[in-house]
Amino acid sequence: MFEEQDTQEFIVTARKWRPLRFKDVVGQEHITVTLKNAVIHNRVHHAYLFSGPRGVGKTTTARILARALNCLEPVDSEPCNKCISCQSILDGRSLDVIEIDGASNNSVDDVRKLRENAKYAPSSGKYKMYIIDEVHMLSTSAFNALLKTLEEPPPHLLFVFATTEPHKVPATILSRCQRYGFRSMEIPSIVNQLKFIAERESIRIDDESLITIAKKADGSMRDSQSIFDQAVAFCGKSIVYSDLAEALHLIDQDFYFNISRALKDKNLPELFNITRDIVIKGYDLQECLGGLLEHFRNVLSVKVTGSTKLIDSSADFLSKYEKTAKEFSRADILRMMQIISITDQSLRFSPQPRIKFEVALVQMAMLDTAVEISGLLEEIKSLKNMNFSASSSDTVSPGTKDTPRQPFPEKKTVKEAITDKFAHPADKFATGIAIQEVINISAEHIKKRWSEFINRYGDHSTGLYMLSQQDMYESEFLNGEVILKVFNRFAFENINIKKSIIVQCLKEFFGGIISIKIIHDEASPMIQDKKKSEIEAEFQILEKKEEELSGNSSINDIKNKETDVGSSDSPVEQKIIELFNPKILDN
Repeated sequence: MFEEQDTQEFIVTARKWRPLRFKDVVGQEHITVTLKNAVIHNRVHHAYLFSGPRGVGKTTTARILARALNCLEPVDSEPCNKCISCQSILDGRSLDVIEIDGASNNSVDDVRKLRENAKYAPSSGKYKMYIIDEVHMLSTSAFNALLKTLEEPPPHLLFVFATTEPHKVPATILSRCQRYGFRSMEIPSIVNQLKFIAERESIRIDDESLITIAKKADGSMRDSQSIFDQAVAFCGKSIVYSDLAEALHLIDQDFYFNISRALKDKNLPELFNITRDIVIKGYDLQECLGGLLEHFRNVLSVKVTGSTKLIDSSADFLSKYEKTAKEFSRADILRMMQIISITDQSLRFSPQPRIKFEVALVQMAMLDTAVEISGLLEEIKSLKNMNFSASSSDTVSPGTKDTPRQPFPEKKTVKEAITDKFAHPADKFATGIAIQEVINISAEHIKKRWSEFINRYGDHSTGLYMLSQQDMYESEFLNGEVILKVFNRFAFENINIKKSIIVQCLKEFFGGIISIKIIHDEASPMIQDKKKSEIEAEFQILEKKEEELSGNSSINDIKNKETDVGSSDSPVEQKIIELFNPKILDN
């Protein structure tokens, strides 16, 4: 794939393993394929602009193009790198391929010399090519001097401009060039190339070291090869991650997992010890924050996608990321990332960066666990239609008599009822104790037995005599819920006061919790012929009768009992009470 230069002198990896053909250029196939096709079909432009980050192959590609155009024995439009023309270009002896550093030859006089020499035909090859690196460094007058030649060049003349800052090139120059944007190198591409070089050089290096070098290079193949040379100089022919971290003074990834573990456990002493270790080892605090931000980004990606495919790391660390993602919620991770970002900005100008760093760690550790409101609403919505009741038939131990059902069974929270039913199913038969089961009391069942319920409880003994006056309201039945639309304000207030008594009676009669909703609705035509004064007079009589009989009713005892937080029969209200633990305040 690459040709090694056989010499006794040491040649840096970036030069020794420089690509010699279009197919050898890594990660820039969108450009190399286009240029190769242009050579094949003889559609070569007179001026090219190669732009992109440092160390991604701009100048290298320009040299390959020069050899491909002037090669005496091309192979599939690739340079042979063996003929006289190719060898002279490789050795830098060719008179037809001239490389110019735009940073040091940026005056108008330099460009005038270039124009004078450009008139002459190539000495041996087909084209004369000028490769101007860092072309954006040319002065305005130099660009203007180049403009005429660039607009109407001789047929044998080609220009290739390379720059990392194309926005600084005048628009008049850009409009006369074919522009090619080189990409930053992807981490897998860098890793594969370094692995190939290591194999050819008989150097052993682990995957974590390769990934670390690729990340450190920040998208530059040349930088990665320079770091690779540095690692070989320190570690020799065998490179392991621990030695590489020491050579490059890198922060071990385990350091970030230790921080996340301490944050989860809210271990403040450990966080201060970690900060002390950072300062003692001489690590840059801002670099630590950047690494910590990337660490939680990786955790968030696992939390959101459910996989580690978006993380560039070794298999060992990928498993750690999966485990860590289970310990934090998405909201918690986002809040911690926000704290890290704010601290990173303030750390640059802080006279006491260590304190800023410690405060940020403590703030993240002291965050309360976030509960996503959407999840909370879904949980409450699912509980709205859930009802808890006594078992349809009491379970008794063998040899015992049937035990009558208690009219008002002991209240149980949603969590307790579900635990009783599903967590210990064997206990139901072993102890012989009746267990409340979750049932769904349908609207049809409630409607079918509603008249029977009114006949049993709609009298003076329970204080619910107004329920027997069914011309005063309309009934609507849902699964686990009864809605009463009362047509008179006085009647509405009277029934609404006794809402808790109605709920207890519904529970006793139907064997499960049924919520009730009482609505004031004066729009019904059912009471148009009945005057308000007559209704009020009738209910005043009913109130007196209820007061006379109040001492004999067990239901009224419930009515007069002081209401405590947590006494609600609605499973939704019970769940809210459990979540938020409210208290009743005295007036």
